[in-house]
Amino acid sequence: MTRSTLAACVLLPTLACAHDTTDAPDARVVYGVLDTEIFLYDQLLVGQPSGNQDISGDCPLGGTVHVVGTTAQAESASVDLVFSLTDCANVGAGYDLALTGDLSMSGSFSSSGYKALATASDALTVTGTADAIDVDDTCVLAVTDQGSAGEASHVAGEWCGRSVSF
Repeated sequence: MTRSTLAACVLLPTLACAHDTTDAPDARVVYGVLDTEIFLYDQLLVGQPSGNQDISGDCPLGGTVHVVGTTAQAESASVDLVFSLTDCANVGAGYDLALTGDLSMSGSFSSSGYKALATASDALTVTGTADAIDVDDTCVLAVTDQGSAGEASHVAGEWCGRSVSF
């Protein structure tokens, strides 16, 4: 599977395409977490053989990540991974964040646009800014990112006990 197969437009909706909205900073934090997760997946795991994974690397703007779990590829890719993040920094549209904690990613996706992914953490520390608002939280994260081929995906769940949907 190539990086272009896993393009962000397939894996992660943009807030500009959102059909539901919640508190913008919370939605932007979750967007930044998912965007970083997909970036790390693309950088560290795309091109690796299917099966058990145990790989460490650098985050986009500092910090480190250690990824363990399993991946499988057939007509779609399936993942069951844990990203152990230490001051993992990334910046993107509306966010500049550093993440620390274990982040699990499980589910499946395909290059046609189908996806059903769950991302969770029992205690994810997020610092930085989201929509130009300071963020310094350690919270539970539990979101799903679902979409069908040819349709925008939808993220829904909770961050810090607050509903997030975009």
